Amino acid sequence: MDAREPASRVDPAKVASAWERWILPCGVEPINRLESLLQRKFAEGQQLGTGDEQEFRARWSRFLDAIVSTRSYRPAIQEATDPLRIRSLVARTQAGGYSARDLPALADHVGGAPREVRIDIAAELLHAAAPDRAGLLTRWVWNPERGTGILAEFVAPGPTRFEEVQARLGEIRLELSALGFPSATFASVDVLLALAYAARLSEATDRSFQGGGIESLLPGTLGLASMILGVRRWVVHADS
Repeated sequence: MDAREPASRVDPAKVASAWERWILPCGVEPINRLESLLQRKFAEGQQLGTGDEQEFRARWSRFLDAIVSTRSYRPAIQEATDPLRIRSLVARTQAGGYSARDLPALADHVGGAPREVRIDIAAELLHAAAPDRAGLLTRWVWNPERGTGILAEFVAPGPTRFEEVQARLGEIRLELSALGFPSATFASVDVLLALAYAARLSEATDRSFQGGGIESLLPGTLGLASMILGVRRWVVHADS
């Protein structure tokens, strides 16, 4: 980072406000359920490092299905990605060999899609393989190159490097723990950011359609958050 650049910082008041606005109204049971489903997703990602090729292909397909940005590229990604490279990425990450600073290079382990989509996939792999150490670094969270993502609601100025994003996510995790939402992994941060992002999308939809009725066909905030996080295939929430 240039010495003249101001360091990005998390605003604890904004984290607390989001906690009160988006997490508390959902209730303890739905939030715990969402966090539990994330742990299940992490376990599936870790299983990419084991099994034979047929098992890998099935698991890899499910893993890609959980990442929204891969939708148009999934067959090509399946065809172009070497299973051994994904297994190596998962195993080495679990052993502490990869971190947020390696994310751009890790995108090269994946083929068949534009680079920004491959970075999303690598970010999900990194997060699933070591969810206690690696936060979610996909573009909807924060895109350092474009300065966009939901992290802007909690951090200023915007981070410029992936390792800086990781540090800010760690700070949000600490703030959530202090508020009463501790987690052994970054799942608590995932939940907060997904609910905030879902709320933003819902508000944008309401403005766009101006009460025309289509918004009633869309998932509620909790259901939309589960779609963003890639766990909706396991649960249908009552609010959706």
